[in-house]
Amino acid sequence: MDERRSPEGGAPQGSGRSSAEEWKELLAQIDRQVRREAARIVGVDPEANWATIGRATDDAARRGIAKVVGVEEDADWDKIGHHVERTARGSIAQLVGAASDAAWPTIGQTVEQKVRSFLQDLFKPKPPKGEAGGGVVDPWKKE
Repeated sequence: MDERRSPEGGAPQGSGRSSAEEWKELLAQIDRQVRREAARIVGVDPEANWATIGRATDDAARRGIAKVVGVEEDADWDKIGHHVERTARGSIAQLVGAASDAAWPTIGQTVEQKVRSFLQDLFKPKPPKGEAGGGVVDPWKKE
């Protein structure tokens, strides 16, 4: 470490390189190293460009998600999305008591009917005192 630095702390005296050039070179080295590491992780050639790495990343993510949601690995994003929507809609429909293949409007109407029925039962007119049926309302009781 016998380099002679300029009084401002920049590049060594006599090197002819500016601090900006040194930073540019350093950042280019970092970019190359990060790009090679990213390429290795996604399984492409270490000298691949960022576009190739990005496509490989997208492909790996799409294949992984396809596998998780239960469609074939080569399914495209549209097919994956349709499958997820259809599965979620069917599960929600069954949860609220609609047919498993019901459309979203039908599911919404089923929920609205159940909420309306619950509220009407909860707030229906009470019988006058002394008459039968004047007890506590159980909103979860099925009649």
